[in-house]
Formats: sequence, C-alpha cells, structure tokens
Amino acid sequence: MASHRLVATQFIPRPLDEVFAFFSKPDNLARITPPSMRFEFVTSDRRMRKGLEIDYRLRPILGIPVTWRTRIDTYHPPTGFSDTQLRGPYRRWNHRHDFQAVGGGTVMTDTIEYALPFGIVGDAIHRILVRAELARIFRHRRLIVETALAGPVAEATGRTVAVAGGTGFVGSAIAAELHRRGDRVVVLSRSGEAARGPLPDSIEIRRADVTDPASLAPALDGAGVLAIALAFPNSPMEQPNRGLTFEAVDAAGTEHLVAAACRAGVGRVVYVSGAGAAPDAKRHWYRAKWRAEQAVRGSGLGWTIIRPTWIFGPRDVSLNRFLGFARRMPFVPLTNRGRQQLAPVFVDDVARLVADAIVEHGAVGETFEVGGPETLTMREIVARALRVAGIRRPILPGPTPLLKLAAWPLQFLSTPPLTPAAVDFVNQPATVDIGPLLERLPRDLTPLDEGLRTYLGPTSGKGSEITIDGLPA
Repeated sequence: MASHRLVATQFIPRPLDEVFAFFSKPDNLARITPPSMRFEFVTSDRRMRKGLEIDYRLRPILGIPVTWRTRIDTYHPPTGFSDTQLRGPYRRWNHRHDFQAVGGGTVMTDTIEYALPFGIVGDAIHRILVRAELARIFRHRRLIVETALAGPVAEATGRTVAVAGGTGFVGSAIAAELHRRGDRVVVLSRSGEAARGPLPDSIEIRRADVTDPASLAPALDGAGVLAIALAFPNSPMEQPNRGLTFEAVDAAGTEHLVAAACRAGVGRVVYVSGAGAAPDAKRHWYRAKWRAEQAVRGSGLGWTIIRPTWIFGPRDVSLNRFLGFARRMPFVPLTNRGRQQLAPVFVDDVARLVADAIVEHGAVGETFEVGGPETLTMREIVARALRVAGIRRPILPGPTPLLKLAAWPLQFLSTPPLTPAAVDFVNQPATVDIGPLLERLPRDLTPLDEGLRTYLGPTSGKGSEITIDGLPA
C-alpha cells in the first residue's frame, strides 16, 4: 500500500479573514465540489469547531454513492485547520488547510496525505483513475474560488440585471461578467440559494421557476434588464415526466419570463438562443428555441437575441463529458465517427457578448450568431482537449445507430447519462457566419486551445499549482 501526497496552492486576491471564512464554512463544501459528484450533507450540525464530525454523501464514479465522515482535528482561525477521514473510500486521508496573508491577497495551501485500500490493486487504481480525479477536483475548486471570491472591478453602474438561469453553466458566466462590470445582479433559480455554486455572495439569488408563471414577476422586481440563459437539469437529456423538456423550459419558460418582464417594468431583454433555431427545423430543440425567440421579438421590449454554437468551458456538460470518459475508460467513444463540424465558442466570450449587448444601442433589435474563430471536427476538438489536459487515450469513433442502441435503456434511469435523442443532439453540426457580429460589435474571439488552457492546463491559474507525489497534476 503506497502513501501519496497532494499539495495544492492558490493565490486569492482577497483578505486573509475573508478567504479563511469562506473555506472554514462547511456549507461551502457543496459549492466547491464538482456538480457531477452530487454532494449532499447527511448531518445537520455544521458549526465549525475542533472535534466537529461531518457526514456527507458523494457519487464520484458512475453515480455510485459513497458516504464520508470527516472530523475537524485542529481549528486555528484565520491561519488554518485540519481534518481526517473517519469513514470513507480511502484507507487514510489527512487534510491540512493553511492560509497566509501576502501582498495583494492570500495564499492558500492544501496538503493531503492519503492512501488507498486493497494493496497493489489500490495502487493500480490510483495510477489509472484516482490521481487524475483528484487533480480534476482541485482544478474545479480553483475555478469556483476565483469566481466566488471575486469582487467588481468597475464602479457601480446603478443598473440592476436579472439573469434567468444564472446558476447554470452559461448563465453563471453571464452573471459573473455583469458583476465584474459593476452591475447589481439578481439571479433567478428554481433551486434558490442551494444552487449558488461559483456565484459571489454579493449576487442576490431569488427562487423562481420558469414553469410556474406566478413565481416570476416578484422575482423580477426592481430589474431594468433581463438576460435569459435557460437550461434544464441534465440537459440535453429530457425527462418529460418531470417537465424537463426543451418545450417546457426553453420555449414556454421564456414565454412566461417575457410576460412577467413586461408586467414588472423591465425595459430590455437579451436572450441566449442557439445556432440553428428555426420554425421548420428538423430537431424539436431548434423549434423550441425559435418559439422562445418569437416571444422575445414580440415582447415590445428592447431586445437582442444571441445564437451561440457549441459552447465550451470549465462547467460545460459536452466536452467535459468526453474528458470524463477519458479519465474513467481506456478509450474515448465518439458517435457519428466524430465527423460533425463545429465552431466551438468559449463561454467567457458569450458572457462578454451578452454584457456588451445590454449597453450597446446598436444591438437592439438584432439577432447575432456567434461561434469561435476555428471550425473543427468533433474528433479534432476532443483530441485537442485531451492534449491540453495531459490525458493519453485513444479516440474510438463509432456508428450512430450503435450508440443510440446502447443509450436506449439508459433513458429510463432517474437521471439518464445518455438518451437516443441526446445522441442526435451531440451529432448536430454547429457553424455560423460571425461576420455580421464582428461588423456591428467588433471583438476578439478565443481560439479553442487558449480557452482550454485556462481550466485544463497544469499551470492554469495565476499563482496556482497542483502536485501529486511531487509531480505536476
């Protein structure tokens, strides 16, 4: 049984007391854990102190639940604390959290001494799976912290912007960008505070469900602008029995939001649609987006519609799904033989475009298509992501009918990882003409590799480093 040592350092440009308060609050464990692990507390006592024992449940691999009990062994505000796993998947896990005030902020250092059970089998599992998974978890945490502890970089604008879907992948990036620009941001979320994730505490979250029209007008109180970036949980895997479909959320949900915005006195709306939206589109998700666009155009408000292609970023559920395959399987499966053409657009570029559209008069009444500066096949995109992430796995393209057959029984699970319709969703090409956008709202768009390096590269993040057993992770 080999012992291992993980050391993660991160510079955070915030005062020591603020950083320590964030990390010493047990409730924030859920915020900094990857959503795919479905973190949930089992215990209710979470008042931080020496001797506190916390029980929680995770699903780190294949959705299999693992119960973890940790004990706080030392607690020395504001310079550090330590915890030990009492029950969980590791044979040994000792975690020390150290905080040091430095010029311009705080350096946080995590030192974990750990070992797996099962002797040489556990050592093999560490090499194949656990090492990469721990590195992924700490990279995710770094990105969450960078956003959650970020403050505005501009003076207050006096503008209040509501972001519907603002706890999702795209919506949270929009909310963070508007917050940085000095807007007062109000996020609408069906899960309320529990979905805060990377959003700074200074962003207000109001509980609102787009499938419940009565909840929307009060949630929009005081907002002058509405940005809409809806996505139902586990999208694009629809679950009709739970009302989680493109028609119910994207189409009807947007209609409800627009009607509520008119009643609430909102003057401006920006809607994030999708490339390919059309009334006669072959796929129903494109028709749902078109229906939503029509509600926005007919609202009588000042409107802008943005149609992005395939959006990638640290919290996306598309490219990161393939990286997840690479971390857990000996190969990366691709459908449609990986031939579909895509112009992947970085999520930060979409967020900046939404923020610009809110203030640019030339954007009113316009529909902008936006994609990245490169057109690539899906296979090329996945290969580049693997290279940036430092993962060596062969890519195994396969025929679409075979993958849809394999996905058929999965659609009956409570949270399906894949469905036949989702295979079609992944297979769709996504390329657009960005000329009109660049003519009206000139900007630089992020190349794929440059965007990937911000969250997948081993040295991504200023003043940040992760090593396992002395080697970069």
